[in-house]
Amino acid sequence: MQHACELIVLKDDLTMSKDGAQDIHYDQGTLLKVLLVINDRVVVKSDNAHTFLLKTDDEDVLWAYM
Repeated sequence: MQHACELIVLKDDLTMSKDGAQDIHYDQGTLLKVLLVINDRVVVKSDNAHTFLLKTDDEDVLWAYM
């Protein structure tokens, strides 16, 4: 499923954690660029060039299309 919007906004704070790495925190209102929408995931990129996945089930709860 492709979506016409290229940006999403976080509706809540988000902290990304990975073993052996420092946590990355994103504040509510952070804009993320949509790179790809596949199945039940959205691949996004932040201003600091980190890419990660968001679940489409979290749309309108954790994030929303702009």
